[in-house]
Amino acid sequence: MQLGELASGREVAYATMRRLAWSRGPESMRRGFFGVEGLDDLVPDGISYDTQILVEGDTGIGKSVLATQFLYEGLVVGDTCVYIACDEPPDVMRLNMASFRLGTTPYERAGRLIVVDAYARERSRERYSIPDPANLDEFFLYEKRFLEMGGNRPVRLVVDSLSTILSMAETAEIIEFNSNRLRLLRSREVFTLDSAVSAVLEEKAINALRHAYPMIINMRFAVSDGITQRYVQLGKLKSGQFQATQHPFTIDPRTGIVLQSRQA
Repeated sequence: MQLGELASGREVAYATMRRLAWSRGPESMRRGFFGVEGLDDLVPDGISYDTQILVEGDTGIGKSVLATQFLYEGLVVGDTCVYIACDEPPDVMRLNMASFRLGTTPYERAGRLIVVDAYARERSRERYSIPDPANLDEFFLYEKRFLEMGGNRPVRLVVDSLSTILSMAETAEIIEFNSNRLRLLRSREVFTLDSAVSAVLEEKAINALRHAYPMIINMRFAVSDGITQRYVQLGKLKSGQFQATQHPFTIDPRTGIVLQSRQA
């Protein structure tokens, strides 16, 4: 189901105005959305900008698509967006944006979209890169530097994916590193989306990550009636605010993730 099928033009305009109002309010009241129709309906009052979200899921499930929509939403409402590409070249995200009919070049030139290459490492030709992202101290220093480039605008951060840079680290090192960076991100009210492939990390390490985040998005494949289906689950580990319902979804190349009605 597309947005136009779910709401009238007036309702769409109202939703857009509500998002702009939430995102441009006082810092203590600023709220944000994912930019995903259906998923945003699960958080009708938005999410505070000092929230860090862990997106955990299978390879190829759509974590990068969700990250692109999250960034797209940020650009629409006036945020500065920082994207750190760890799993794929940054151009993959640019192509995803182009499929959503949004070119990144004007935003990059204006400093509204800061694209960081942590994939090619020292061979990167990007304007911004992290030469050795597996060095967690170095990653943390670079990440802080790029966040400071956000200026006075609200900042969104996407790390795609965190598990790639943590895969060679010991569990104790992972816990210390991520605790320090999450503390910094909360204090600076950086609206954050970190993705991770759970199978890449040891169970102890991924469990430690899960407990560190106030919000979790779980994306997975499951077989129903002989058909492989994508499901997304939104929840909190430390609160019962969100129900643990699994929502089926598809990926449309023009609009991204689309949650489906169970009655459809």
